[in-house]
Amino acid sequence: MEGDHQLEKLEFALAVALSRGDQERIRLLRAEIDAFGAHGEEPGT
Repeated sequence: MEGDHQLEKLEFALAVALSRGDQERIRLLRAEIDAFGAHGEEPGT
């Protein structure tokens, strides 16, 4: 459950970075989101 909340926060931050065109922040956030998937957690489960 806590992981879901953290992932949602990362996805929201990514949406904000995308809207601002902040390429460095986008790259960092996508890497963090990808790391979530690498730990065997799937969104929405």
